[in-house]
Formats: sequence, C-alpha cells, structure tokens
Amino acid sequence: MKERKNVKVKLGLLKTILLVTAVLVIWSSSAIAQQSLRDLAKEYGVDWLAGRWTATTDDGTTILLVYKWELNGHLLSMDFKMGQYASRGMIFYAPDAEKASQVGVDNMGGRSKGQWEVDADGNLVSKSEYVNAEGDVRRSGAVYKNLDAKTIKITLYGLNEDGELNDEPWFTTEFKRQPAKKKDAAKK
Repeated sequence: MKERKNVKVKLGLLKTILLVTAVLVIWSSSAIAQQSLRDLAKEYGVDWLAGRWTATTDDGTTILLVYKWELNGHLLSMDFKMGQYASRGMIFYAPDAEKASQVGVDNMGGRSKGQWEVDADGNLVSKSEYVNAEGDVRRSGAVYKNLDAKTIKITLYGLNEDGELNDEPWFTTEFKRQPAKKKDAAKK
C-alpha cells in the first residue's frame, strides 16, 4: 500500500513539474514576443497603407481597397471590390522566413499568394501569383507609392521569368483615402 502511495506521489509530482515547465515555456515565449507587421511597417515608414482607399476607372466603376490592422498588428487584412468582383486577403510577417507574405481568395473561385517588400525608393512592392478557378496562372507585381496623406498611386506590372517587374506597366491608378466607416471609427 505504501509503495502504491509513493508511485501516486511521484506521478503527481511529475505532472506538476511538466505543467510548471509548460507554463514557463509559454510565458517566456510571450515575453519574447515577435515584432508585429505593424511595427515593421512603422519602422520602414510604410504604415500609411492602412485605411480605406477608392479610385474610379475610366468607365466610372468604383474600386475600393481596404487595409485594416488586426490581431494586435500581426495581420493586415485586405478587401478589394470592383464591380461584381471581390477578393479578401491577409498579409502577415513570417519571422522565420523574414518575409511579409500574402494569401487571398476571391468570389470567382480564384486564389493568390505573394510576398511584400519595401524597395530602395521606400515604395511598397507586392509580387503575387493568382490562380483562377480554371487553373490559369497570372503573375503580377504592384508598386504602391505614397503621394501625400490622402493619395497613393498603384502601378500594376507583369512579372518576368525571374520574378522581377516588367519594364512597362499594365496600368497606373491613383487612390484617395476615405474616412473610416462609422463602426470602425467608434472602435478607435
């Protein structure tokens, strides 16, 4: 009987040690919290991207782009709407790869994945691969330039075989910052 009690005490002690170890590991990893994507964006001076942006095409169609910080700045969500087309994506920083990555889907059954970086001129550059519902692949790059507090210019390019921007852009559009929606403003 005494031997059984010793085994129970030893198992209880082992469980307690494992629990304490697990808690300490969780606390220590939280204490060394990784730098958020928002922190990196501020550091590189490109945090201006967050917000609501609109543009109008030559035929009068409105384009809406919304970039919104979520999850304590570790995620930048992205919504794009133009006519009947809509897509949603998320941009996040992967510290092990030292890259800002993006994944997204659209209402036509397509999906995308890509990378973000800051170029030598301080512009944001997104390079991505889009696969539509039929499996067709299109690779493109977008350069986001901050013109002033209320205006950004986005230039879309094709990508060559090496993944670099082509010399000639497909098109360029200026977007104007819009006020936050009332429910977003109330949260702040």
